[in-house]
Amino acid sequence: MNYKLQLMYDGTAYAGWQKQNNAITIQDQVEKALAVILRQPVSLVGVSRTDAGVHAADYTANFHAEGLFDAKKICRGVNALLPPDIRIMDAIPCSDNFNARFDAIKKTYVYRIDCSSYGNAFYRNFVWHHPIPLDVESMKHAAGYFLGLHDFSAFMAQGGSSKTFTREIMESHLTEQNNILEYHITGNGFLYNMVRIIAGTLVWVGRGKINPDDIPNILESKDRTHAGMTAPAKGLTLAKAYYNL
Repeated sequence: MNYKLQLMYDGTAYAGWQKQNNAITIQDQVEKALAVILRQPVSLVGVSRTDAGVHAADYTANFHAEGLFDAKKICRGVNALLPPDIRIMDAIPCSDNFNARFDAIKKTYVYRIDCSSYGNAFYRNFVWHHPIPLDVESMKHAAGYFLGLHDFSAFMAQGGSSKTFTREIMESHLTEQNNILEYHITGNGFLYNMVRIIAGTLVWVGRGKINPDDIPNILESKDRTHAGMTAPAKGLTLAKAYYNL
């Protein structure tokens, strides 16, 4: 039986989603807990390899297990074994062919920036504190240039495994409330560190280091050195993955 798992996590204490040698990861913690509750080994397929320190508000994974299990019992049992910064929200039977990674048609990420001079104590693990004033209108203008189909080579960090670099972006906009800037981006796929580099580039636009109308030229250049910095991981949250189900 194939199960679709919905979970959320604070990635602060973890080396990302993907299992690694000599590192504590989200996948490793959840698989161990599931194995105890289901009394069998479990191998999870996750929608995305979130980096160390990155969070997820609605993360999708799937796993195959022998037997039919009640979703509430799975959630209750697994959550009792997991640390409080990882929570299982649902675990439901699904098609045997469902794959959380390859069946995702788009994903939404949110990057948060704390623009206050002091830094909000309650948000410290989930935002990039940037006390230097930013030109938010210029950042909003620049964000619009990422919409559509583009080669995002200039916004990919070294070490990525992607063989193609063209992605379609359906949403790219900034909102501002109570000193917190939120950058929302939705696309059919993302390159390694792409959202963090876009967020860092938008901040450079806000600081006057990059002209907002230069974004098309940076995209066209396919040169990482033309874009801005890579924003810190802790400001990034995977908000949701979408499926045709």
